[in-house]
Amino acid sequence: MTAIPRWLELQAEIDYRIWLLNEMRRELEAEDKRLTPLDRLIDEATGHNEVRLAEAEEIIAEIKTLKAEWDALAENPEDQA
Repeated sequence: MTAIPRWLELQAEIDYRIWLLNEMRRELEAEDKRLTPLDRLIDEATGHNEVRLAEAEEIIAEIKTLKAEWDALAENPEDQA
């Protein structure tokens, strides 16, 4: 069985997290269209938006970590086993 190159694993992980962010954005856009002003105030008061923001920030931090590893591999192609 052939081992999957690390750069390919990293690319898949980055792509997946970008997909997650895009899905979050789509959900927010769809929700924004159907929420009433009162619903928006309730979300704001309960911290629902802050939870979503924290999730997005966590995903972005993961992407940055994976990108740093990707960059390190690009600088040292012999380490891409």
